[in-house]
Amino acid sequence: METPWNVVDVCDNGKGFDFEVEGAVHATYRHDRLMTGQAWDAITAGCLLHPGRPASLLMLGLAGGTAVRQLKALLPELALVAVEIDPEMVRLAQKYMKIGELGCEIIIADAYDFLRGDPRKFDVVVDDVYIAGLDDVEKPVLPTDRLFKLFQDRLKPGGILCTNLVTGSGHRSVQSKTRKAFKRAFYEVRSIVPPDSHNETLVGGKALAPPSSYTGRLPELPTPYDRTKWSQLCTRRLK
Repeated sequence: METPWNVVDVCDNGKGFDFEVEGAVHATYRHDRLMTGQAWDAITAGCLLHPGRPASLLMLGLAGGTAVRQLKALLPELALVAVEIDPEMVRLAQKYMKIGELGCEIIIADAYDFLRGDPRKFDVVVDDVYIAGLDDVEKPVLPTDRLFKLFQDRLKPGGILCTNLVTGSGHRSVQSKTRKAFKRAFYEVRSIVPPDSHNETLVGGKALAPPSSYTGRLPELPTPYDRTKWSQLCTRRLK
C-alpha cells in the first residue's frame, strides 16, 4: 500500500503481521510472543532506565505500535501519547496489529510540530522518527542542540529521552552526531543494542537507573523466546 509518506507491504508472518518499508520490518505484531530481538526491545528497555517508575510517555513515530505494546505489557498503568504523521499507517495498525486495544492517545501530526506546540511534559520521551528515503530510511531532522532543547522542554524533572538509531553503513554520521548531542544534553547516557538488528537506543537523563531495572523484569516475560531476546540486550555507559 502506498501512502503519502510510505510504501508499506503488509506481510502475514504466520502468527500475526509485519509492516515492511524499504525492505525492512517497520513494525511487527505476533499474538504468541512479545519481544522481537530488534529495535523495539531496546526502546522498551531504555524506557525502564527511568530512575523512578514512569507514569507518562510520549512516543514520536508510532508506526504499528510494537514498542507501545511491549511497554503497556510491562507498565500497564503507563499513560501513553503517540504522534504519527501517517494516518494510513495508523489505520493499518488498527486493522492488523490491534493497536486500538492499547489505550494509547494517538495524534496525527508532525512530531516536531507537536513538540513545539503542545505544552505537556512526560516522564519519558521516545524519538523513533524515521522517514522513507530513496534507498533507505533516514532521520528527517539532524540532531542539533536546538532539537534536543525541544526534547528537554517536554520532559518532567527526572525525565529521560530515548532515541532509536539505525546503525551501520550509511547511518554512521547521524549516529555519531546523535551520540555527541546526547552527551552535551544529558549528564548520563547509555546505549542499548538489540541482538538481531542494526540499531541502538540511546538513553539520556540527569540520572538513569541501572540495567537491572529492566533485566530484573525477565521473569515477567511470557515465553522462553521473550526471555532469551530480553537477556541478549547489550547495555553500556557512554557518559
